[in-house]
Amino acid sequence: MKQTACKLGFLLILASCLSGCGTIISMMNEDHSVYAGVSRDFKAIQQGGVVGVLAVVDLPLSFVLDTLMLPVTLSN
Repeated sequence: MKQTACKLGFLLILASCLSGCGTIISMMNEDHSVYAGVSRDFKAIQQGGVVGVLAVVDLPLSFVLDTLMLPVTLSN
């Protein structure tokens, strides 16, 4: 049971790394708009394909990270 949980956790981490978190990409592109990562994920979902599926996985993670980065984005 413990091994299955570790495999699932590793798979989730790998999926988030492969999806290229929208928040991190937005910060690297110096896009300091509010919830830029979430909007980037929504655009990828609308385009569809494999990237859209990965964006669905990344959407909650981007939401959390965008919320944590809110003081930074509002100060710029």
